[in-house]
Amino acid sequence: TNADRSQTLAASITGIGSGFVVVLAGIAIFMVRRSSHARDQADARLRDSHLNLEATIDERTADLREANDEIQRFAYIVSHDLRSPLVNIMGFTSELEELRGDIFKRIAALSREQSAASPAPENATDTAEPLLEGSDKQLSEDFSEALSFIKSSIGKMDRLISAILSLTREGRREFEPVWIDTKELIEGIVATVAHQAAEAQAEIRIDALPNIVSDRLALEQIFSNLIDNALKYLKTGVPGEITVRGRTKLGFAIFELSDNGRGIDPKDHQRIFELFRRAGTQDKPGQGIGLAHVRALVRRLGGTMSVASELHQGSTFTITLPINWSANRNPRP
Repeated sequence: TNADRSQTLAASITGIGSGFVVVLAGIAIFMVRRSSHARDQADARLRDSHLNLEATIDERTADLREANDEIQRFAYIVSHDLRSPLVNIMGFTSELEELRGDIFKRIAALSREQSAASPAPENATDTAEPLLEGSDKQLSEDFSEALSFIKSSIGKMDRLISAILSLTREGRREFEPVWIDTKELIEGIVATVAHQAAEAQAEIRIDALPNIVSDRLALEQIFSNLIDNALKYLKTGVPGEITVRGRTKLGFAIFELSDNGRGIDPKDHQRIFELFRRAGTQDKPGQGIGLAHVRALVRRLGGTMSVASELHQGSTFTITLPINWSANRNPRP
């Protein structure tokens, strides 16, 4: 009958549907298991990658630290060994300077004998400057000028060696993180340059600054150098305005030191951070190590340093440092 056929058809459809559901459930279970297995494999590979990456980083960091230590030892040895010949050069230059008087006195005496001139004045002494004329006088002046150049070069070399030794000693020093009241620290630095600031007619303003955990001596060296440079390179005849300000962002303290001084040509922005390199008019004493040393200290403290400046429009040095620096988290490279 129609009722029986309908019932049979419904039962068949139900059976087919149930079978289809079972098949779909089986496929779903297979896909879930397959996905879970793939995820487990991916997690395992990711863990292995992390372990390998950490091991690689540790290995490279150790290699870099060893290479850096070797460079520092080499620089120290070379600088120390350069002292010995330099001292000899300085000594013999002094002897040449003392012999100069005797040499040119004899030249003057020979010149008088050859020209049958009158004897030396009665008030002349062994230490008196010999009376020279013409080519002999020019020779004496050239000799003195040459000695002056030699002494000047020796002095510069001595200062450079001292700077290298200072840098290598600082590079071997282990940093110690301590809590620092940065405003108090910078106020202390400003107090030490008060006389220099007064002579330059400069006002140093310290705005609100964030306190941080860092190495105190390194921080003192950083800000001392920047403030000293700001005072050194102010515009002549223009009252100086130097401002130190700070803020925090994403776990970092951002310090800015601005001045209204000479400014720095944009093409020299990288040059000023290179060791023994200077930019602009060289009318101030210096060896070109200050900013290079400052940037090295900032990097060892896990931070960054940059400059924004234009000629005759002042400069702004920006230093970004971790608020809570850890020596273990930022190992010495």
